[in-house]
Amino acid sequence: MAQILNLSEHASDEDVHFLTALLIYHLVERCGGQIRFSLQEIRQMRDNLATKMVQIQLGNDVHLRIIDRLPELQ
Repeated sequence: MAQILNLSEHASDEDVHFLTALLIYHLVERCGGQIRFSLQEIRQMRDNLATKMVQIQLGNDVHLRIIDRLPELQ
């Protein structure tokens, strides 16, 4: 199952992986420098990823949203 799917015509896979690391850093920073997950929360997130995925839209801004997983990626 793909963890990161790059459908951008303007960004390489390397760019998208680097951007993902920056987004994680930004999220943790905005949450006070620390995020904790229980084992139960991790299991639930993994279960959700069977049918959902995060879409990253690149432009002048970066937009993230959770979408239904594409059928070919299930």
